[in-house]
Amino acid sequence: MLEALKIKNVAVINEQEIQFKSGLNVISGETGAGKSIIIQAISMILGSRASTDLIRSGCDEALVEGIFDLSEMSWMKKRLETFGFESDDEQLLIRRTIHRNGRNRIFINGSLATVSILQQVSEGLVDVCGQHEHQSLLKSETQIKLVDRFGGLEERSQEVLRSIKEMKALKAQSESLRNTEEERMKKLDFIRFQIEELKKARLEPGEDEKLQAEKRLLQSTELRIQSAQSARKAISGGDDTNGIMDLLKSATSQLRSLSEMDCKALALAEGMDRALAEVEDVDLVISQYIESIEMDPSRLEEVQGRLATIAELRRKYGKSVAEMLETLSHLEKEANSIEQMDGQLSEVLSQLEEVETQLYSQGKKLSENRKKVAELFSDSVTAELKDLKMSESEFNIQIDPIEEMNDWSSQKGADEIQFRVQTNRGEDSKPLGKIASGGELSRMMLAIRRVISDQGGIGVYLFDEIDSGMGGETAFEVGKKLKSVSENGQVLCITHLPQVASFAHHHLSVKKTVSGNRTKTEVVEVKGQARKKEIARMLGGPKTTKASLKNAAELLEMAR
Repeated sequence: MLEALKIKNVAVINEQEIQFKSGLNVISGETGAGKSIIIQAISMILGSRASTDLIRSGCDEALVEGIFDLSEMSWMKKRLETFGFESDDEQLLIRRTIHRNGRNRIFINGSLATVSILQQVSEGLVDVCGQHEHQSLLKSETQIKLVDRFGGLEERSQEVLRSIKEMKALKAQSESLRNTEEERMKKLDFIRFQIEELKKARLEPGEDEKLQAEKRLLQSTELRIQSAQSARKAISGGDDTNGIMDLLKSATSQLRSLSEMDCKALALAEGMDRALAEVEDVDLVISQYIESIEMDPSRLEEVQGRLATIAELRRKYGKSVAEMLETLSHLEKEANSIEQMDGQLSEVLSQLEEVETQLYSQGKKLSENRKKVAELFSDSVTAELKDLKMSESEFNIQIDPIEEMNDWSSQKGADEIQFRVQTNRGEDSKPLGKIASGGELSRMMLAIRRVISDQGGIGVYLFDEIDSGMGGETAFEVGKKLKSVSENGQVLCITHLPQVASFAHHHLSVKKTVSGNRTKTEVVEVKGQARKKEIARMLGGPKTTKASLKNAAELLEMAR
């Protein structure tokens, strides 16, 4: 579970450490108070894009830090070990900083990591269910993943997907090998010519950029000397003119005389002494700089010739030297592959036959398992929907095995899966996107998460205002479901509904305040009377009254 979240200099949050607990953690607050910042912070420690726009005004760096308890997440401890991160204390500490100059850093248990590694490590750690995420429920890929997660079929599904990728790779290889000998040799001759042309050029990484920079320097030799000499003249003076140094010396002399008459001017004289010393140092450095500049027309001609060669190669092999070297590496691998093609076709076809036989067995078995799982999954979700005031709805999953193995997808596998719903008795079931409203999709998403939570495996469920647009008894049932989900995994829920908030084991309130000319957001835990006041605020009305507090107390008692 997520134990703590530290946020520093993110948007309107100055510095805040939020403590979470097991069970249902509810986060409430006025619209615009800053609840979305908490979601953004959690998303950042899961590997989402970090924009400098998030950095608090007037600050150079923002920090987000999350601490997860892994005592009941053995799979995550194994994953950390796989990636080479320590996990001896059964904790996962993710720390991420973003700086205005782009120097962003990610640390996993104290070790540096990349965004890509963070995304892989944190996958499945937090299940984010946002008010917009329900649209993903309409996608076939999402539906397949949910069925596999419910049925514990994820590893089998991955085996099938790996075999499909292997089959497609072997087919592509066999097609390549089927090219005629003459065609292969023609291609090999041309590739060898390209390799020779690139090798003859003796390209070095970053050479084009270095040459361009050197060319600009060589072309600007006279101008640089003139500019430096003009600067020296301004400092030292000319035939009949005083330079900056002369003026400073005069000013220094005047201030020294003044300091002898008034000790208050001593600091001014000393400051002018320092300024004069600085100018003298600059004058010396400029002199040294002028002496270091050399006129070298032959080198300029050499650089221009080399750039012309690179420009000629650029038309054929890439926009930069880096791309050309990458092209060379690719050509060498392709040439080597063509040279070794003789005798490989029969071996590849044999491997392809083995993979197809294995894949067919894996795919058919997975389809059979999915059909069994889909029936139980459908019944379970339908039962949950009835509790969520969709009593006439019946959820079902249509699974159509794809007969042709060539049509099997490395995203979907061997099946076409479609979530369908019958919203009114006597009507035919239809795909979710054809019949379900936004509110119905939100309830279906909650019902599905409720059913899946019984299977375990997810550390944290994050619900971001999925109850938007609901109210009354339905909202109360949503609260009950969220509390039920929290029995199998920690739940973080951002909500505007008092009915949902009344079920919280741990209630946090987000408040925005203005101090001086700065706005800041604070997150505080509310208990006892403070919680009643927050529930009363959520119930509505311009101010808290005895009646609203009584209503809040009744709502809390009903939730208990």
